[in-house]
Amino acid sequence: MTIRTVHQVISKKGIVVGEYMDHKLAKEMDNRTDVLYYIADMIEEQGVKEDVAEQIAEVFLDDNNRQALMAKLKSVKNLPVDSAEEIVE
Repeated sequence: MTIRTVHQVISKKGIVVGEYMDHKLAKEMDNRTDVLYYIADMIEEQGVKEDVAEQIAEVFLDDNNRQALMAKLKSVKNLPVDSAEEIVE
């Protein structure tokens, strides 16, 4: 007799994204899926269709693109608040 534990990662639509024997790998895929939907939702809010937004988010998370994207995002600083604008407001 064998007992097998399979961890399923399920999308927000209820679709099984993957099945994993390794719990750690399943958690990593679950986190990746959560981040994908977070990014896709932000893109969708700009008027992009859901399926296109998910494709764009997948490009951002792709292992070949993610490091370059993160480096670029980290280089962006908050814009300084102009003291003249503070007085007007």
